[in-house]
Amino acid sequence: MFDARTRRSFLQLAAVASGCAFAVDAAAAQPKELVRESIYNYIIVSRSGSVVSFRRMENGASISAIDMSRPSYQVIDYAKFLFAGALVDPNPSNVLSIGLGAGSFNRLFNLLYPDAELTTVEIDPMIRDLAVEFTDFQESPKNKVVIEDGRRFLRRSAEYWNWIVVDAFVKNSQYPPHMATREFFSLIAGHLSPGGILLINVLQGSKLFDCMIATISSVFPRVASLDVPEEATPSLSVRAMTAHRLIKKSTRLLSPPCPCWGRTGWTSFKLKPPPRRRLPSAVPVSSRMIFRQRNF
Repeated sequence: MFDARTRRSFLQLAAVASGCAFAVDAAAAQPKELVRESIYNYIIVSRSGSVVSFRRMENGASISAIDMSRPSYQVIDYAKFLFAGALVDPNPSNVLSIGLGAGSFNRLFNLLYPDAELTTVEIDPMIRDLAVEFTDFQESPKNKVVIEDGRRFLRRSAEYWNWIVVDAFVKNSQYPPHMATREFFSLIAGHLSPGGILLINVLQGSKLFDCMIATISSVFPRVASLDVPEEATPSLSVRAMTAHRLIKKSTRLLSPPCPCWGRTGWTSFKLKPPPRRRLPSAVPVSSRMIFRQRNF
């Protein structure tokens, strides 16, 4: 016969075992992937080890990724090159980013430039909600998110920025057509402070890339591309520095080393001017060519 104390101990052990079994069952039942859909995006959220990834349902393309063990580390290589603005202006005080993803750019930027103000414009509130829910993204007075179309935001704004970063895509990894025109890049140029810089992520390997470079070059006289092997190619556009000086400056290794950047510190940027001879089809694109009846 067990006394009351022994019976109570067995009951406590049984309760603990039951709780453990429930926790194991809950962890086993937790999906490795989930899908969220909005009018702008169809997103797969997955986790592998400490890395949370956002991918497109329709083609599996990576959108953004956060290593939760070191959130400021740029998991996707091309994202590192969006910091090439430091080649021209190493101490920005006011930066605009169009496109949020999981907020990887924001985390490193806030760490490198704690006194600078970063405003991120994201058209899809679901993207912001996913970043908050699955990657612990947090807004702050120095890290603000505005839910609005990037072009419309610029039209309504009277602010100027040292850097403007554009990393925005829609379903099927398509570049938003109204953000690929001469009028859009003129709008950006009008919101850059003196010596300001545009950094934009453009997919290479297609006629769109040639047309994008042609369109950007029709507004910005100094354009350079940063090749990222087997990925997108960010382009860097400035007005205050000649292409020769820009490319010469890019050959040196940036310093000081930053452990949050990557395993070996800062990356070395290899810039090159866009091809001087363009294909006949690579002509600057205007809004009238795409939206004859729509007002953006």
